[in-house]
Amino acid sequence: MHSYTEYFKNNKGFTRLMEGLLQKYKSLGKFSGIIKINNLTEEEVITLSRFLGKSLIAGDTIEIKVKQFLDIMSNSKYYDFDINILVQEYFNIELVSNRDIKSKKESEESKFYVSLTLDNQLGSKWLKDTISCKNETYKLIHKRYLQNKTNLRKEIVNIQLLINNLPSKKVPLSIYAAKYTQDPHYIDLDSAHSILFFHALAYVDNSVCPLDRDSKIRLLDKYNIEIDNFSNFVITYNLLTDKEYINSFSKNRESLILNMQNIMNIKCFSGINKKVFIFENPSILSEIMANGLNISVIITSGFINLSVYLLLDKLAESGNKLYYNGDFDPEGLLIANKLKEKYDKNIEFICYTKEDYYNCISHNVVTKKRLNKLQNVSVAELDMIKNLLICNNKVAYQENNKERIIKAINDICFKK
Repeated sequence: MHSYTEYFKNNKGFTRLMEGLLQKYKSLGKFSGIIKINNLTEEEVITLSRFLGKSLIAGDTIEIKVKQFLDIMSNSKYYDFDINILVQEYFNIELVSNRDIKSKKESEESKFYVSLTLDNQLGSKWLKDTISCKNETYKLIHKRYLQNKTNLRKEIVNIQLLINNLPSKKVPLSIYAAKYTQDPHYIDLDSAHSILFFHALAYVDNSVCPLDRDSKIRLLDKYNIEIDNFSNFVITYNLLTDKEYINSFSKNRESLILNMQNIMNIKCFSGINKKVFIFENPSILSEIMANGLNISVIITSGFINLSVYLLLDKLAESGNKLYYNGDFDPEGLLIANKLKEKYDKNIEFICYTKEDYYNCISHNVVTKKRLNKLQNVSVAELDMIKNLLICNNKVAYQENNKERIIKAINDICFKK
């Protein structure tokens, strides 16, 4: 270490001046400008008064030009003084400007993408064009690069494998995904990986990346990839459609199970008086039917699958008002939270009051692990039930609240 570096390190009154010199280099790529030091301490006053050759007062603010600092050092006893060496030795670093750091990071990222585009296959062409265009897909990839480039590399390799091997004949989505990624759920419509996959598939199709489920399913179908239409279904009651054979079930007041293929083949869905009630458990539908209520109902059976989303999308598009009630447990609140975030003003919660909770509270205690899920419940309308769950540590089930639910339905649909 040079003697002039020892001089500055041994005098704590120089600390902020040295930090200022480092920041100037980082921001400008050179030692220039003015260093401002606010609210001088007693130690700084003594050290800097001696160094600058002028009287200073504690609490004052001073401005020191970098040029002035260099002039003082050039006339000092340190004939071999070098400001670059001083700052590097003082902070034990290699001097690099912010511009140099940014340039290095950009170069590293560029090499990362180049390493994934070494062949001439479709997947490489997609990535190369995406990086070159700096489009929305690039922004998504860049964000994931900053988050975890190791994970991103694995994801891009998998997406490229999928894009390079688009099927020539119909194949289920799960089989296609498993063959090239070893995970049958890798590109399920709501998975994180499917987002990038649909960006890549839209590139192949020279179209806009699909956002809604219906558009995603149609794009997949265009490239011979089929959703499992038959095991994915939803229980419905009294819905109106453009298909007479479906409407016949409503006329006869019979429930109907619709799979994804059924829903996709129906252009328009509507509820009685443009109102549709969504419940988690089938027992509520039994109660509604027993009361002879002429309303439209959807039963999710505790899970919002693709069929439910597809049906709700079509109902929302045709201007229906949605009403939801589910169990008062962490999983039920997460479902309600997702529905509210997606359908916003189109959906309304019913029977989510303090009285409703205590009316149907059970003896079942919620584990800490399950309660932690409530951290992801952010919709304000669910705060009351969320806090009651945390406070009481007990779940509440909608079956025990059926009388209040029936009354709420009557108030919404039939009260004059």
